Amino acid sequence: MQLTTNGVELYYRVEGQGDPALVMHGGLGVDHTPFVNSSFNTLADRLKLVYYDHRCNGRSGCPGIESLTHENLATDAEGLRVALGLEQPTVIGHSYGGFVALEYALRYSSKPRRLILITTAPSYETLNEARAEAMSRAPELMPAVERSLNAEAKNNAERRAIMAELAPLYCYNFKEMEKKLGQATRDIVYSVEAHRQSFKNLVPKYDVRSKLDSIDIPVLIICGRHDWITPVSQSQLMHERLPNSELVIFENSAHWVYVEEPELFQETVGDWLDRT
Repeated sequence: MQLTTNGVELYYRVEGQGDPALVMHGGLGVDHTPFVNSSFNTLADRLKLVYYDHRCNGRSGCPGIESLTHENLATDAEGLRVALGLEQPTVIGHSYGGFVALEYALRYSSKPRRLILITTAPSYETLNEARAEAMSRAPELMPAVERSLNAEAKNNAERRAIMAELAPLYCYNFKEMEKKLGQATRDIVYSVEAHRQSFKNLVPKYDVRSKLDSIDIPVLIICGRHDWITPVSQSQLMHERLPNSELVIFENSAHWVYVEEPELFQETVGDWLDRT
């Protein structure tokens, strides 16, 4: 389904019943489908999940790549919330979607009921740590790491190929997870332009660390012990500065926690929802 808000046509999809939740995908330059194609979607037993593609990503419109800003991403989310009549939604962000979730909570502080932040970070500093983590774990993948972090892919096919090469770095046990990860990511519509805009123009300016203490709603922070691109230290920092937060570290996961430890993910989120 599609609707127009803030000058852009957004693609969205609703799964489940219950308390509403806005679900924000990462990337940027990918889409919402890894949520739907994985065990993440079993949260639809507990929540009314509103998946959507950010502007200039996936199946949503793009009124100029320069319109892809954190301010517009937050405003788009608010427009979607209003258009769909979602009162006090839970806001869930994975990876770069966590960047957007934090921006949304800061700009529209009275709107979300609570936040779930999954393998994400509060500033550009995560990429400095990511390079060091990648070098220590998989030095042979450093050329692909640099091509990814520097947004050097020339087209969507090249971007997809880079992500396929880096897939082992995103999993704790890639041999065991390869099939499940392939299923989760099979329908992604890539946007190399969105990835380039975000990593060249948005990430270098992204830093909400000094503002985290103003977010006083309940926040669940989930991270993977073996995540390279948003290391555990980033989640620990958020936990220290977010006044009403809980931190859960998944010991047998990297970046795709809901793919690698699906039962623990469901249990962790379900228990927290019951308490908040």
